[in-house]
Amino acid sequence: MSFIGIEEIFLQVEDMQKALDFYHGVLGIPVDKQDAERTYLQTERGHVVLQIRNHTGRHRGGGPLHYAFTVTEETFDEVLGRLEGGTWFTRGPYGERGEGRALFMIDPDGNETEVNTRYLYGTPKR
Repeated sequence: MSFIGIEEIFLQVEDMQKALDFYHGVLGIPVDKQDAERTYLQTERGHVVLQIRNHTGRHRGGGPLHYAFTVTEETFDEVLGRLEGGTWFTRGPYGERGEGRALFMIDPDGNETEVNTRYLYGTPKR
């Protein structure tokens, strides 16, 4: 089994400008995309998403934190097999083998955990 790395982390923020001042201004992580509720900061092998508290968009039910692991196609299949018929909440799988697939579950503390193969095929389109 091969977990390649963390693809994304969604961080809940109170003040988007203060968060941007730190992550972009101080740390220098480039801004890739931004809307009224979230800012995507793109690193070489993943991204950080600053998401304002009480947002209305993506990962609304994702608990206090959402994060995603990039995995190999084989590992994706193994994780999917372990979840089938189990008690963990899941959504997906989404996508096609060889093009980028994603699967979501909730961990014991209510955090939304994702495994996907998207970074195997270049930077995902958002």
